[in-house]
Amino acid sequence: MRSKARDDQDRAERPGGEGTAGTEDLSIISSDMSIRGACTTRGHLRIEGRITGNVAAQGVELAPSGEVDGDVVAGDGTQQTNAFVIGGTVSGVVRAGRVEVRRGGSVSGGVVADEAVIHGRVSGGVQARTRLALEESAEVEGDVLARRLALKEGGRVNGNIRMGDDLQIDGPE
Repeated sequence: MRSKARDDQDRAERPGGEGTAGTEDLSIISSDMSIRGACTTRGHLRIEGRITGNVAAQGVELAPSGEVDGDVVAGDGTQQTNAFVIGGTVSGVVRAGRVEVRRGGSVSGGVVADEAVIHGRVSGGVQARTRLALEESAEVEGDVLARRLALKEGGRVNGNIRMGDDLQIDGPE
């Protein structure tokens, strides 16, 4: 039988630590694991392997080795506390309160979020309800809609950019 102290220690040592999972459950799809079909959890999910199907979780972390061939929704797609950190590859639409595409990460299908920070590559455009930051290594293929936009020198957009408080940004589907 496991002790509460050991469970707390395990939770603190998990990938992302307390900042990613908090006191929520964390499920891990390891690098040697492949799932076909939808993957849904009420807790947080770290994907190091491959999922062929849609993913829904409160928070998602996609490791550099991770791949998702399907759409991903973190939380209800609108709360900033529901984050999706992408270090690997997503072939589908990403919806989350906060999305971070790290350097080396990619999304083909687009991003819809309250707030997004892009270091990697996104095809299919980006919609940000509050704020979008495109870092110097960002590459966006498709239209950008954002209430606020920060574009660092070197960041690239191949598409139209529309900004302002009156934009209608898609909600979760």
